[in-house]
Amino acid sequence: MNRTAQISNGRFLLDRGASLPLILPATILVLVFLVGPFGYMTYTAMTDLSYANPDQNGAFIGLENFRRLVRNDPIFWNSFWLTIRFVLLAVSIEFVLGFAIAWLIWRFIERQRLLTTLLLVPMMLAPVAVGLIWRLLLQGDFGMVTHYLHKSGLLSQSSAVFSTPTLVMPTIIAIDVWQWTPFVTLIILAGLMSLPKPPFEAATMDGAGPWRQFRDILLPLLRPIIALVLLLRGIDAFKEFDKVFILTGGGPGTVSELLSIYAYRVSFKNWNLGYGAAVAFMVYLVVLIMCSIFYKAVYWKSADTGAR
Repeated sequence: MNRTAQISNGRFLLDRGASLPLILPATILVLVFLVGPFGYMTYTAMTDLSYANPDQNGAFIGLENFRRLVRNDPIFWNSFWLTIRFVLLAVSIEFVLGFAIAWLIWRFIERQRLLTTLLLVPMMLAPVAVGLIWRLLLQGDFGMVTHYLHKSGLLSQSSAVFSTPTLVMPTIIAIDVWQWTPFVTLIILAGLMSLPKPPFEAATMDGAGPWRQFRDILLPLLRPIIALVLLLRGIDAFKEFDKVFILTGGGPGTVSELLSIYAYRVSFKNWNLGYGAAVAFMVYLVVLIMCSIFYKAVYWKSADTGAR
């Protein structure tokens, strides 16, 4: 009886607005560290602020930076499409490999704890540490991986991976796949382990084969998990900066200059902060569009079902 009274009093206090002081600290943190910087970036993107030009002292110019970005900046579009290709290739490979590894572990390995612990190692490393490790391994003069590539004849003796334009982006994609495939594997494996057994048992009794069960039962049940994995990896890959900055700095030339690297170069090398903020805003805009697309991909079927 006392327990019921306490619960009733708690609900009464929440209904009367007593929850506001409880969420106020978190709200302040969000405003200070998320909304505030985003608002300042948006305002800066509408100014001509540049520390390299004394005549550009932060005057408000509206959408001029965005017009210049979209119409008269081929380097931006090169970085944009390079980033799109990087995201599509890296995330697709990570998803296919991660799904395959998770399915094999789920079906054929009983003791999964040790294996899943080992899978955590690459993804637990800081991106800067990953960049430094692979930069040393692929160093042109004394890198261990480069040595074996030279010895096997896969790479000429006079060249290195990061000085060969055709090898730079495939190498960066391979390093990203090495680091983040375990993340996809663990999320998909968790989804597989949480699947209900009755639908598979009923399908087996009805004579459905493994491929039919995989296509008609397993994939639809895993659809929210798959969308979540693709969303998280897509957002993270689109914002990729640390590893590429450590490995190549965007070079040679602009071969590996992703959108985040271009925003860094404009803002902190050319000191054109207004234009750099406009580039960074485009990164946020694309991420927002990606979130919207994946959200609709997950919930459109349930919405159609509810409408019926």
